[in-house]
Amino acid sequence: MNIDKIIQFLIVIIIFIIIIILLRQAVAEKKEKRIAYYSLEPLKDASIPLIDKIKNKYLIFVQKNRQILLKIDYFKKKSKKYEKYIKYRHRDKISAIDFITNKIIIMILFVLLAVISGIFTTGINILAIVIDIIVGYYLLDIILKIYYKRQTKLIENELLRAIIVMNNAFKSGKSTLQALNIAAKELPEPISDEFKKMYLDMKYGLSVDTVFERFAKRVDLEEAVFLSSSLTILNKTGGNIVEVFSSIERTLFDKKKLNEEYQEVLEASGSERVEELADMLEVIKALGELEHTTLEEIINIANTKSIKRGAFKDKIFLEKVIDNK
Repeated sequence: MNIDKIIQFLIVIIIFIIIIILLRQAVAEKKEKRIAYYSLEPLKDASIPLIDKIKNKYLIFVQKNRQILLKIDYFKKKSKKYEKYIKYRHRDKISAIDFITNKIIIMILFVLLAVISGIFTTGINILAIVIDIIVGYYLLDIILKIYYKRQTKLIENELLRAIIVMNNAFKSGKSTLQALNIAAKELPEPISDEFKKMYLDMKYGLSVDTVFERFAKRVDLEEAVFLSSSLTILNKTGGNIVEVFSSIERTLFDKKKLNEEYQEVLEASGSERVEELADMLEVIKALGELEHTTLEEIINIANTKSIKRGAFKDKIFLEKVIDNK
């Protein structure tokens, strides 16, 4: 028998099974409603919309297949990178391995669509099936990366506010665990979700270093790494946590302000640009004060470097530094 005929026969069988399942579901739904109508105590599920029932059944199906995939080391290792996508409120329902299950399901659906389309058009195309396997398997990754990039940007915009909230909590005598809990309640999503995760991690016994290090890895932001590093140094050398958070707060504020002023310089023109450059210089001065230096010293260092390496006015760009030691 021709291989194409076998595939077509299998597809027809699968479609037939799907239709039977859907019909049985429809009959069951109708029966439930009829029982609920005549019952003195209506069934609890009778008021649940059909779409929610389908979602619940799908979730149960995914959870059942979770144990199968966990036995395969390849999928178990690959699933770890999906942990950062799990929201705090879904932590009890969703596991990282479930993302792999969804990827496989999407891939199968893409292949089925390609085969069905081939049966009713020009025939089954092996190349099209291979492409659908690749696209179907990695489609969820593409969607998640786009979603993650947008969420990370929102977290970046709210991180300074989170530091301020925690610092105010420390000033009022709260512990790190309490400060995390306050931030989780006061901040908007998605950053509140991250602080809920940190609160839960610390509640389960993880150290402050580990909690913030995990946070920095999840969000992959330079500011989060700076925060994590500062707390690691504080833990090793000792010090006042209010002073450390105040320093972090000031640094992040000045950096954010510097970026804002830079954008305004680019957008301005003429005398307005000169004014914006003056504002930018004020931010640089403030950043210098954090490093216990003055604006004059910064300008002197800049002049020395321009003489040694070349100035911007000569359109000279530094490509690399060679150490002669």
